[in-house]
Amino acid sequence: MKTKSYDKKIFRLWSILNKLDTGGQVFTAKLAKDFNVSIRSVQRDVELLNMVGFPVVSCGKGCYGFIEGFSLKRIMMSEEDASLISFLYEIAKSLGGKFENSFNGILKKMLKPDIESPFYVKMSGGMKLAEEFPFVSDIESAIDERKKMMIEYLSDRKKKKYTVDPLKIIYFEGFWYLLANIDDKDNLRKFRLDMIERIEITNEEYSLLDNLKTVLDESVNVWFEEKRNKKTVLRVDKQVAKYFKKKQYFPVQVIKKENKDGSIVVESSFSDDMEIIPTVLHWIPWVKVVSPKHVKSKVLSLVEEYAKANK
Repeated sequence: MKTKSYDKKIFRLWSILNKLDTGGQVFTAKLAKDFNVSIRSVQRDVELLNMVGFPVVSCGKGCYGFIEGFSLKRIMMSEEDASLISFLYEIAKSLGGKFENSFNGILKKMLKPDIESPFYVKMSGGMKLAEEFPFVSDIESAIDERKKMMIEYLSDRKKKKYTVDPLKIIYFEGFWYLLANIDDKDNLRKFRLDMIERIEITNEEYSLLDNLKTVLDESVNVWFEEKRNKKTVLRVDKQVAKYFKKKQYFPVQVIKKENKDGSIVVESSFSDDMEIIPTVLHWIPWVKVVSPKHVKSKVLSLVEEYAKANK
């Protein structure tokens, strides 16, 4: 089933590139009708081509074309080659780690020969998606088709069964998870892919969360939930304040005050205490929890336990 899906995706990419390379424009609505897929599927195809490095630009609402002067022939590449490369890029990206970095290096040489990239990005290593987990392709299909799944999950050496709405395959700090809703409610759960032992796709459909992208964009670690209904206030000392002014370390982070001594007061919304605690521990002693009291107490307790264990 998934092999046919991959074949169709490569054909779509080839067709889009063929139209673009002959100086034409493509319209997502028409392509969706021609390919018998959703407009969002075509948009993802166009986004993939852009991520790979092909200069696809918007020519209007739902209309795309190559930037003026660009041609696959200039880089000595056929539409078939380009579509296959685009597809392989998606696979390489899902593998992550060294495989993705290696493929990116090859890709740069093909698209920009004799030019060395001035950038280097260090990605955290982790489990390779396609090699380690046998159910990824089926999970992808369930997400694409908005079908509920039954999963058998090994937790604390016990197998449990869940009926879930599969939302996304996500990657945090070296681990792959299935992000899903359970119990037909707004109840987000993360299931480690390496602990899923069996899945079964049902015929029952589900609706995607309207705010899913926002929830993911605002996350800083895997402990996020859909609703962040708690607030924390933290004091960041002057030694590290410059980092917190430039980067968001806590979800929905806002600098509420800059003190004369160079320290800052940061406010953040959160749902689970673990959205806050690991970052505080990482920046000890320069970040201190002002409120709520229970989070402050947890941090102090963990520090005391660590100190006792290392005496």
